[in-house]
Amino acid sequence: MYSKLLFSYLLKLLQNAESLLPQIHSGSDVEHLHKYRVSLRRAHSLIKIYLKAHRDFNAPLKSLLKSTNELREIDVLMMSIDAEEYPSLLSDLVQYRNNLYQERWHIEIVDKHKNELHQSITQLNQLQYDLSNEALIKIALNQFQNAIALKKQLSHKSSAKKIHQVRIDCKLARYTLDFIHDKGLHDVNKQIKKCKKILNHFGDIQDTANQLALLKDFCESHSSSECKALYNSRKKTFKKLKETL
Repeated sequence: MYSKLLFSYLLKLLQNAESLLPQIHSGSDVEHLHKYRVSLRRAHSLIKIYLKAHRDFNAPLKSLLKSTNELREIDVLMMSIDAEEYPSLLSDLVQYRNNLYQERWHIEIVDKHKNELHQSITQLNQLQYDLSNEALIKIALNQFQNAIALKKQLSHKSSAKKIHQVRIDCKLARYTLDFIHDKGLHDVNKQIKKCKKILNHFGDIQDTANQLALLKDFCESHSSSECKALYNSRKKTFKKLKETL
């Protein structure tokens, strides 16, 4: 017997993303953009794992996510900066963020997001949901086991590319586990907790790597002692984080 649980779960994610769009702007709470991205990422991940034949359907979701990467990265960086320690740098970053929103989140881009999401929601019912509840559980558990096996292969010498790929595999595992847990299909609390712990560490590594790349470019056009000091500080942090892999 085929399961309808995946369809209802995906529909809820895309509708939630659609409802968040009007709340995202340069002066809004940064959590609105974050939650929007999480809904898109979860939907994209579940389609990638469970509905492999529907790459064409999934492509627009990936594109929408990618278009908001820089906005989220500047938000994460600014939230991590001590205003008393780096007042001038933070002031410069506020202006940079405002300019970035004008460039990357103007009315035409927002309308594109609205249209793509509306189209995805409309087409969602046309996908082939030919998996049973048992198959949904098995695929999720296999994804988790594969992600853990790949995580064990990492070391502080691993390349940034490899670390990033394993992080993606762990995220896919987390999202599929969350799905079968939320729908009451299987008790995976222990596996979810393990994924959370791993992803928290991976998140710190990825965020720091993103911040280093952003600061490197920013310091070239906004040279200051504060910018250089923060860059050097985050560089040391990145090294320590990798050493604990």
